[in-house]
Amino acid sequence: MANKALFRGFSIHPRQFFLIFFLILNSITWFFTILFSIAWDLPHMWLLPAATVVSFLIGPLIAERVSRMRFLLFWILLGVISSLFSLIMPTFGERGTTVVLIWWGFAFGIGFPSCLALVSNLTQVEERGRVGGIIFFATYAILPLFALTIGSLGASPEELVLSSSIPLAVWRCFGFLPLLLIKVDVDTTFKPVSYSSILTRKQFLHYFFPWLIFCLVHFLTWPIIDRFFGTNFMWVLTMVESVLGSFFCFIGGWLMDFWGRRRPILIGFVMLGLGFAALSLFTDILPAQAFYIVADGIAWGIFSVAFGPVVWGDMADHQQSEKFYGLGSISTPLALVFAVSTSSWFIALNVGNVFSLASFFLFLAVIPIFFAPELLPEKVTKERELKKYMEEVKKIAGRG
Repeated sequence: MANKALFRGFSIHPRQFFLIFFLILNSITWFFTILFSIAWDLPHMWLLPAATVVSFLIGPLIAERVSRMRFLLFWILLGVISSLFSLIMPTFGERGTTVVLIWWGFAFGIGFPSCLALVSNLTQVEERGRVGGIIFFATYAILPLFALTIGSLGASPEELVLSSSIPLAVWRCFGFLPLLLIKVDVDTTFKPVSYSSILTRKQFLHYFFPWLIFCLVHFLTWPIIDRFFGTNFMWVLTMVESVLGSFFCFIGGWLMDFWGRRRPILIGFVMLGLGFAALSLFTDILPAQAFYIVADGIAWGIFSVAFGPVVWGDMADHQQSEKFYGLGSISTPLALVFAVSTSSWFIALNVGNVFSLASFFLFLAVIPIFFAPELLPEKVTKERELKKYMEEVKKIAGRG
């Protein structure tokens, strides 16, 4: 009964939902825990996000030529091997560390677009926001537990990488279970599409560039916030971002299915822009800092669902969606490459000026969204309005 209640109003079958849910949960918690456990001030750290960017683009090219489920099994296997290799390769010095960083990036990025594509393939457009919201709500709620558990295994980053290798490999092995135990038929008769055709679409660019600006602002300001406010502030920011962000994954996903995609995204940009504006004007005042933390959590929650499973899947519209997800997802690791490579220069800038610039660019990012087409079909909105109207008429008739 509880199972039926949970999926009432959804066309997606419970088995399909749990397949997508566990694959996304397993992959994000595995990879993000690795990101939390390594020292980002080491040389060549940019190779990890750079490898992720490249693999996001290569993965869809491979996926269109092989069986979807076999490719996802291969993806999980790569993650297990990369976790175990991190136990051995650092003993070979700098070259071994470089190999591990590149392997981690490829082991996550090569299959993640295909994983997200399952959301597009197995859901209807009018439920995609809520399905994505539920999945990312649970993932972000669980993620701090993984990070804290793994973080307790070692005192230094070097110890942490070595001591967490086997636990992470075991956890990644759990990704095999839904693929082997849950039989799901995935439609593979979608129209082929090229990267060049996607990049020439105004619809794609109107959503991609604001998302890229947000990622750049976030990762470039992160070390500056750390330097200026200190470790305790960053710890609070990370925890609140995860907890509040998880709730706004759920709320944002629901709003995207009933308001449309554009309005929640606009709210996220405006909230974070105001948060940085408050920091630039009242840097040392606690309420301004608290407002920024809340705004950051809200924005991350909304954007994780919008620019994760929803927007790129909507754009695919009966075309092979892996390439849409691959291109749309490169913003985060691309911004991370730039941030890691230029962090020493940005840290030297005046804090107030940095926050003012961040606020300016976030408000600038809103402009393409205003001109972007709404991705939730108008037909869906009108059908909901008609259904609501008919229900009100029945209530009035019942009273009479």
